[in-house]
Amino acid sequence: MSSTSIAAQRRMHRATVLTTVVAIAPVALAIVAMTTESWREGLGLSLGLLATFLVLLDWDPSEHPLSTSLALAFSFVVWIVCAVLAFNPVAFFGAAMLSGVLIPQLRRRHLAWIAGLGVLIAAIGCLHLVTEPFSWGNMVRYVVVPGGLSVFVAAVILMMQGYWRILKDLEVAQEAEAELGIMRERMRFAGDLHDIQGHTLHVVNLKVALAEELLEKDPERARAELREVYDQVDETIRETKNLAYAQRKLNLSAELENAKNLLDAAGVTVRISRHGQITPGLDELLGQVLRETTTNILRHAEATEVQIRINEREVLITNDGAAEGPLPALSGLSVLRQRVADAGGQLRVEQSAGTFSTSAGFPSAESSTPVAASEPQRSSP
Repeated sequence: MSSTSIAAQRRMHRATVLTTVVAIAPVALAIVAMTTESWREGLGLSLGLLATFLVLLDWDPSEHPLSTSLALAFSFVVWIVCAVLAFNPVAFFGAAMLSGVLIPQLRRRHLAWIAGLGVLIAAIGCLHLVTEPFSWGNMVRYVVVPGGLSVFVAAVILMMQGYWRILKDLEVAQEAEAELGIMRERMRFAGDLHDIQGHTLHVVNLKVALAEELLEKDPERARAELREVYDQVDETIRETKNLAYAQRKLNLSAELENAKNLLDAAGVTVRISRHGQITPGLDELLGQVLRETTTNILRHAEATEVQIRINEREVLITNDGAAEGPLPALSGLSVLRQRVADAGGQLRVEQSAGTFSTSAGFPSAESSTPVAASEPQRSSP
């Protein structure tokens, strides 16, 4: 248990005792005033009650079980002696307060224990009627008031403990929510790191292989490819630093140009069509989808042609060269599917007759032009 939780429990324990004191102090002082025969006796009893409240304020019974047992036994002995010897009937307060604090710590049947406490306190008060002549005044002072007030004190403490348990449950729920938020942030960070590092490693692998092939045929082109590898790694280092400091932002236009260059370098024909401007707030997420899809094409497909279609709220990437069979397990797109869904959109992947398509779109209150129907603004063979 954290130090913060321990401190919160102590504060709640003090609040429980203080609330109980506020509830019963007026009644207790009234009883002291009515039952004492001199101001000295009244002052002594009042100070005794005050001391009891102050002890309970910082005293946790669960941490001192032996002391608690001795104190409970002593408080009942005091009440028995006072009842038998006809001392002041306020002596039951110690037993009532201590029992009231202990009852909520029991696992069940709290109301039955409270009723039993009232009966026990009243039964002890009946000992006064054995040694003293019966009168209704004594009956009220030693039996009715102590029994009823003990039930009242224990009930107030039980209600405050119930309120404390609700606050404790809320605290546990808040801690769980905080832990869940941390886990979500870690998953988001891991996904972003995968986007950066995975994409770069595939690009580097492709360009190094291309440079190796060109080393004998076209050394100048091979050096150009290696310079691009260096630039790509340098850019990845910068993006990783930006990610670590929460400064990384993707741009769909930049990702579109990057995807075209990479696919061109791999000998893939790229056709791009755009319709309108991207809706504000969607640029980065659609850029992530385009980057991850480009990486998957380079890694998993033997594509010869890729079509990229974009409108205000949607991007569609279609490529040939997809392997026959069921859809492959693409972990990066699975993570992005959840991100798109969290933002109110939908990411779809389809495979049919050697063609693989990836689309991410966001609904609009107004009808927007479907991606598939968009007229090309720019194309590159």
